[in-house]
Amino acid sequence: MGKIADTLLKVQNFLGVVLFVGLTIVVTLQIVTRFILHTPFIWSEEVARFLFFWVALTGASVSVRLRRHFVIDILQMTTSEHEGGVGTNLDRTLGLVSDILILAYAAFLLKLGWEYTEFGVFRVGTNSQINMSIVYAAIPFAAGTMIIHAIANLVDTLKAFRRPKVTSHHVDGGY
Repeated sequence: MGKIADTLLKVQNFLGVVLFVGLTIVVTLQIVTRFILHTPFIWSEEVARFLFFWVALTGASVSVRLRRHFVIDILQMTTSEHEGGVGTNLDRTLGLVSDILILAYAAFLLKLGWEYTEFGVFRVGTNSQINMSIVYAAIPFAAGTMIIHAIANLVDTLKAFRRPKVTSHHVDGGY
């Protein structure tokens, strides 16, 4: 599962870069046409908003795999210091709870996102005439990939329970 999630992560990183470049181009075009040429493209603000939506949700999914989203680091750091180091059973348990909650949230988001995308089939952007199902598809796409990442993280967390506890007093010659 980890290899699938890591491959997906690479694809999402590439997609995020492509979407962000597109967003940058559209915003730059918007600025040039509005403030320099004084004839703005009416669709550019709407397309920029749609691209930003996709970038944000793709980034949210990537953050799940990297464990940088939906996590309270302060609580984990506090338990690590209290227990004498990272990798304690309490840390692992908190990670397990976090993975399960993310998985549940992503499943909920997938269901609602799919319904929203179906609703968008009959709507188009006011200025761009882009079918809104394309825009709303970012929700189930992000939720589906979050599920894959959350499952991979859950497997990693469960495997961590089998490894020996790491303490701050353990010296292994570096990282």
